[in-house]
Amino acid sequence: MNVKLQMPKFGHKPTGKGWLSELLLTILGTAIGVGLTFFVNAKVEKAHQRAAQRETAIMAVCDIDEIVQGLKDEIQLEDSLFKVAMYVASHQELIDSLPIDTLDMAFKYLYDDPAVVKEWTADTKENAFNSGIDARMNLGNNQFYDNVQSCYYVRRSLMKVMADAPMFQRPVSKNAYEDALYELPTEALDHHGVPLPEARRYVMKSVFAHKSTTLYIKRYFIRREAYHNAVTKLERLNRENKLLMDITDEEIEKYIRQNSENVSQQTIADLIIGTWLLDKDTIVFHADNTFERTWVMELQAQILLLVEQKEVLLLIPTAFHTKGQWKLDGDKLTTVYDFSNAEMLSFDFDTRNFPQSSLERMKDSLEIKKEMMRKDILESFRHQDAKAEYVVSFDKSGNTMMFTHEETTPSGNKQNSSFQLNRKLN
Repeated sequence: MNVKLQMPKFGHKPTGKGWLSELLLTILGTAIGVGLTFFVNAKVEKAHQRAAQRETAIMAVCDIDEIVQGLKDEIQLEDSLFKVAMYVASHQELIDSLPIDTLDMAFKYLYDDPAVVKEWTADTKENAFNSGIDARMNLGNNQFYDNVQSCYYVRRSLMKVMADAPMFQRPVSKNAYEDALYELPTEALDHHGVPLPEARRYVMKSVFAHKSTTLYIKRYFIRREAYHNAVTKLERLNRENKLLMDITDEEIEKYIRQNSENVSQQTIADLIIGTWLLDKDTIVFHADNTFERTWVMELQAQILLLVEQKEVLLLIPTAFHTKGQWKLDGDKLTTVYDFSNAEMLSFDFDTRNFPQSSLERMKDSLEIKKEMMRKDILESFRHQDAKAEYVVSFDKSGNTMMFTHEETTPSGNKQNSSFQLNRKLN
């Protein structure tokens, strides 16, 4: 059987100019599509670039604000320590009876301590600001770029003056202090190598009798003026920076919030629950508002062997376990330890550095003495302050927790101190 199928006509066969027109329309349509894609991609890229420029500008402005605050704290510390040092200088005849804390504050003012690091001198964000080869062009505002560079120049200039100018040279250098320690008898130093109170009084008499101390105290006003001049310049330049880039206080607050807290959508209470590592310690927060902590530490001991007339320094590895209660109010965490019921998990007393004669002499009583020391250490541990308060924040992952608390400096000022805990994931 023959069946004849008639196919529907979907269109006519293009011929001549019609065929060419359709081809041109097809090519034109493709070209428009590709062009539109490029246009959209360029718009997105430009938007990302503008956002990056904005964030870079806000980062620099916030960094300069932090430098200004650091310098204001420096002035406040200078003022408070100067008053103490001036008082001691005016009452040198009372050094033997003045509170040791007062003398320590005066010494802090006069000693060029190499262990002190000033946070406002950190140039991490300055380097980040200048990391791009085309930083000036990318920011889109030459005056803003120049202003920020001027701010960082003010800081570098002040740091150079502080390093080189005589008015900033503290009278007690690192080497002079070490030489003074060498002159002291061994029994005048504790197991950290720090002079005992009476030895500190002796050192301070020598320090205040020196003309360099008098000169340094007299130059207080010049140092203060140098700090104030830097603060004035930085504040003026940074006000201009904010105007040039139209940066609002709200944007600055948002930037600080994003880069200091970064809390995920979970509540802080939910995030706290779990096992956390703090250096060698382990802290477990339970959902019923109890917690427990295992403390792992090495105690520093100074053993005086009177018969042998020798001093033995040793580390005593120990571990303790405590329980407690925690409470959260917003982002403020209060922990209350039950130190009175603390347990000692381990106590390692190494006698290998003891002279053989002392070991033989104490062979019948050494274990008793070690047990007495263990009990004394545990008893001392059980008498710590039980309550602590922190402001809690998390990174975006929720696996890094920051504890920030306020503490009083030797000068009597308040400052924040932070430490980091990491969640134990397995």
